[in-house]
Amino acid sequence: MDENTPPLVFANKVIRQMIQHMVAEDMVIDQKDYLAIRLVFRKCGGSWVKFVGGDLPQFEILKEVITSWGQMPGRQKSSEQLI
Repeated sequence: MDENTPPLVFANKVIRQMIQHMVAEDMVIDQKDYLAIRLVFRKCGGSWVKFVGGDLPQFEILKEVITSWGQMPGRQKSSEQLI
């Protein structure tokens, strides 16, 4: 599936917004990070369909996944990258 299909664009946008609000506004996020977060979210029982429907437990699952991702060693902010 192409990274530009509407469901993936939506999921990536939600992930990016949550990272910016919960972890750091200038956190560097690669395409492989989006994929990893989406996969872990699904493996933890998350459903994007339920998330879109406003199911609060889905938000909590995604919040846990993103918080864990943000605490992993090696995460960089764009302000920390060398020019």
